[in-house]
Amino acid sequence: MQYHYDVVDTVFGKFFILDSSKGLHFLIKYSDPRVKIIKKKFLPIKNLLNSSLKSQLEKYLNRKQKEFSCKIGFLSGTDLQKQVWTQLRKLSYGKTISYSQLASKTSYPKAVRAVASAVGKNPIGIIIPCHRVIAKDGTLGGYAWGLKMKAKLLDIEVSGMADSTYRGGK
Repeated sequence: MQYHYDVVDTVFGKFFILDSSKGLHFLIKYSDPRVKIIKKKFLPIKNLLNSSLKSQLEKYLNRKQKEFSCKIGFLSGTDLQKQVWTQLRKLSYGKTISYSQLASKTSYPKAVRAVASAVGKNPIGIIIPCHRVIAKDGTLGGYAWGLKMKAKLLDIEVSGMADSTYRGGK
């Protein structure tokens, strides 16, 4: 199988995207150490198969698009991780969920720490919206790319709405 990649410059810095005929595989920061490993392992060629991914990301970051239309193809991950990532994809734009609520949607309802770890290992940031997962007490919790970016991503989505706990909603 032939893999394709591109690097996208955004307000949050550069992102590395990897896709193939099986779908989108990675959307991670270009500075992530996995980029070198991915390039060496999959030998991707420049230019994405799904060229709309770049414009979809740009539109999302500019509040002009709420959902992404792309096939996802996980290249790695445990059963738990894939369940978590699949559940994250179902979260509505502008809505948040706690780690324990997310765990309850998997076949591992008591594995909150493992679910939180899976959230942090999400290979397709933003499109699989791990930034929508917050702590039970309504605080932001953690985020692989930093809390400042998490807050900004949530602010893009809620745009003044108060439906997420961290912004004072329910």
